[in-house]
Amino acid sequence: MKATLLPALFFLGILFVSYGQECGNPWINYKKQNDKLEKVATENSPTDGRISLRLAGNGSFVTILLGFIPEGTVNFDDGYDGPFINDGAVIEFYSFLGTTRLSIQALPELTNVNTQVPLGYELTSDDMYTISIDAEFLNPNFDIILEDTQENILTDLRQTSYTFSGVIGEAHSRFYLNLVYRNTLSINDDITSSKEVFEYFIENTINFVTKRTDIEKVVLYNLAGKRITSSNFKKKITFKNLPKGIYFIQYTTTSGSKIIKKIIK
Repeated sequence: MKATLLPALFFLGILFVSYGQECGNPWINYKKQNDKLEKVATENSPTDGRISLRLAGNGSFVTILLGFIPEGTVNFDDGYDGPFINDGAVIEFYSFLGTTRLSIQALPELTNVNTQVPLGYELTSDDMYTISIDAEFLNPNFDIILEDTQENILTDLRQTSYTFSGVIGEAHSRFYLNLVYRNTLSINDDITSSKEVFEYFIENTINFVTKRTDIEKVVLYNLAGKRITSSNFKKKITFKNLPKGIYFIQYTTTSGSKIIKKIIK
């Protein structure tokens, strides 16, 4: 049944994208297609691996659909992937498979590793634009992080949408969608309560507040799980030109217990 439903879902998604871009009253057509999508989705898991992203601005909007499904691969998937077909629209928005632009893209199922999807757009007017989640049915163990490489900003799209200043033309290397597995650092969530230590940024300095006396070491990681710095625990750690974004801090106590927390600069 699932193999039958998924192609139907992706086909409906193509119609949804086309209507949203080109019709004078997209809401009417959006509702018709969304009703069909909901009917199909009710027969699937609430975490069946789909996410729809919306780019809106200049009085218009467009959506793209990504599906992290068993049938998806890192190549072009006939019957699932939908090539971008709306050249000349007020807003063009798409994901990439190599240099191929897609409105709908099937990808392998999410596992306990981070996944990155390149995004692109083309605008016909200078304006303020917003990228947001239109609908999503992803595993809650993954954070949905939009990366703006131009402004060096990371945004958790489950928490808030992202608004940026767009200019006329194409942008094919500015935005990436990062699906970040929360256990990237393989820390046991039940080891120690993270409320026993508090941390916050003041410019390029992380300040630590805790009554514990057994914290021995602190390590800072970026979203990809790459270690940024490691040092003995102290009240402050200062960095030189640390980019804004989301980071993970791992504390290690004298007994070897670990605490992991997320911090936003």
